[in-house]
Amino acid sequence: MVEVQHKFTITALVEEPGCVLFTLRNHLWVPQNANPLRPLLSGSTAASNGNPRLPDSLHYIDPSGRPNAYQRAIVEVGEVLLLYDSDKRFPTWGFGARPIDGPVSHCFNLNGSSHYCEVEGIQGIMMAYTSALLNVSLAGPTLFGPVISTAALIASQSVANGGRKYFVLLIITDGVVTDLQETKDAIVKASDLPLSILIVGVGGADFKEMEVLDADKGERLESSYGRVASRDIVQFIPFREVQSGLSVVQAFLAELPAQFLTYVRSRNIQPNL
Repeated sequence: MVEVQHKFTITALVEEPGCVLFTLRNHLWVPQNANPLRPLLSGSTAASNGNPRLPDSLHYIDPSGRPNAYQRAIVEVGEVLLLYDSDKRFPTWGFGARPIDGPVSHCFNLNGSSHYCEVEGIQGIMMAYTSALLNVSLAGPTLFGPVISTAALIASQSVANGGRKYFVLLIITDGVVTDLQETKDAIVKASDLPLSILIVGVGGADFKEMEVLDADKGERLESSYGRVASRDIVQFIPFREVQSGLSVVQAFLAELPAQFLTYVRSRNIQPNL
């Protein structure tokens, strides 16, 4: 085995068949030939963020080069996730926008392609994000359900193909969501899959709805049809807390290890030693 040290306790998530990572205090234990996860990223471009051409918008691109709230979150969080990605390519989507000459979309490829959703590295995400702001019109409502369902489909296809992959969907949002019950339904449905959802809240909005999705109080989410989530798969972090001194690594990996281990233990997945 190969030992990779880090300042904080970390569990990375892998996509190589038969490989599982274990956490041991401040060390990350990686089975040989492990291939770290390729995270899934999604960011809200919804109208609730304000006109991106005005300085008071969370999406405002400052000519001086000072990053806006979304750009800061992309860099801070992306640099953590990048450590566990083998090819440094990220499937990346946007939601809550109207592409040129098209209807409002709640899950579109952020790079503008109709055929593929991946971008290369953090710089690729930043370029796709900036380009999208120039080529789409922000629009409501803000729906999480379609993005979560897209990530869940990828995870379910992996399981169906016999893969032992675990996926993380990162959602960056201003906290406004208009399909709360549909989002709950999608999360409950996805709770049986190898998937965790990290939600970053940017700006100063009321994040009560995001906190509802993060079942930290011990009560699992229940769908509209009475099904209870098999496990907690959501971690919500207000980005302002990260900026006020809380380590990004600490914040984002506070729950991921338990979520990951709960899944592999429920499936009796054994590591390659």
